[in-house]
Amino acid sequence: MLGSNYRLLAAGLAGLVCVWTLAGGAAEDEGLWQTDFEAARAKAQAEKKLMLVDFTGSDWCGWCIRLKEEVFDKEAFQKEAPQKFVLVELDFPRQKELSAELRAQNEQLREKFGVTGFPTILLLDAEGRLVARTGYRAGGPDAYVTHLNEFVAAHEAINAMRTQLASVQGIDRATLLDRLIEAYGKLDVQPEENEAWTDEIIALDPDNAAGLKIKHQFRQLIAAADELKAQRRFEEAKAAYEKALELPGVAGPARQDAWFARGECFFYAHDFAGVITCLKQAVEAAPDSPKASAIQGMAERFAPIAAAQEAAAKAKEQLETAQGLDRARALDQLLEARGALARVAPDPDLAQNAEAWAREIMELDAANEAGLKSKYGVQVLLADARQALQDQKLDEAHAALDKALAIPGVTGEPLLELQHEKARCYAAQGQFEKALEACQKALEASPTSSRARGVRAQMQQAQAELDKQKAKQASAPAASPSPTASPQPATN
Repeated sequence: MLGSNYRLLAAGLAGLVCVWTLAGGAAEDEGLWQTDFEAARAKAQAEKKLMLVDFTGSDWCGWCIRLKEEVFDKEAFQKEAPQKFVLVELDFPRQKELSAELRAQNEQLREKFGVTGFPTILLLDAEGRLVARTGYRAGGPDAYVTHLNEFVAAHEAINAMRTQLASVQGIDRATLLDRLIEAYGKLDVQPEENEAWTDEIIALDPDNAAGLKIKHQFRQLIAAADELKAQRRFEEAKAAYEKALELPGVAGPARQDAWFARGECFFYAHDFAGVITCLKQAVEAAPDSPKASAIQGMAERFAPIAAAQEAAAKAKEQLETAQGLDRARALDQLLEARGALARVAPDPDLAQNAEAWAREIMELDAANEAGLKSKYGVQVLLADARQALQDQKLDEAHAALDKALAIPGVTGEPLLELQHEKARCYAAQGQFEKALEACQKALEASPTSSRARGVRAQMQQAQAELDKQKAKQASAPAASPSPTASPQPATN
């Protein structure tokens, strides 16, 4: 009897625990934002909602914090969003501790959905399939909810079109498939069926009567070219873009994007004349597009770089036969051109040979007939000073710098570099007041130079050392007379 009653009591207690969990415990753990992805998916299925998934770095990502403060924490969002979405937070913090299970879940989902930056906001259906992708947007909670609702409307339209597919054939089916691919594109999503749909569209419009065959052949070729470019196979990518651009009847904006993408291949190959050619073709493809003026501006900015590349090639060709002053001038042109190119692309060969070329120029123009000895004298003396400073031969470093500073007409960035090296020499000698003076002269010579930041850092360091010296002197005990010393007798 007692055993039977015990079993009934145990069952009753278990039932009470279950009721408490459902009524209080689960709701308390759940909150507005879910962290258990599978539980959130089950909730979305039960409530027939989409999932809004926030990939965030909650304690370090500035844009994530802004999105939370400007949108997710606002009453307007918290009131409207849960009516259509199950909210899911997948956090990647740097300070906050997560359980091992939660970290593993979040990493797995980040890899699955190809998330590479934060914040990334995904809309998923109740099966966990990607519906749309977005991120931070300015404008506050109302604008963000409107933005999300546009995705919902687009998703509903896609579902309606999918339903229609079963009842249409021939060119009508091709047209509907085309609309579906376009709709997914606006959501920044590629459906799983994209490749199969594209092949089907091409087959259903074999003579391009509806203009769909060429359109989707172009897309196929561009996708293949994009993949080659991502793999850094630039020559193959250029050929693939060229093949796509040979197709007739492709709309101007699509051709513009293709020319621009082809230009990127030339950029990565450091062929700046090719970059300009592609950018000009991109503008011509759709001169009235919203992108045209920006592309034109890029072409203009690349023009001097392309000119420098051409000049470098010409100078290199001249060097094969030039001698004497002609060789000095060719080397000068090569250094100028390669220096300009080094601002947009690393040039290890220039870094390795610049000093040797400068010394050769000085030897070839020993009488300064072409004005090149004085031009490169500063560079050579600066290199000598840096080597002497590295070898702790400070007197030799100062001598080389003083000789360079005595060359007439030294201004701007060369003067900044010389004075900066003087400051470093003075600092190495513990003469921090002189180091500060040299830094000040360096900044006055070229205050907007990219090297000015390094001069300011040197200045701060010198000031800190000078302050230490002064503090040490101030705290030193005053000198007192020796106890054995006797006063000197007065004399008349």
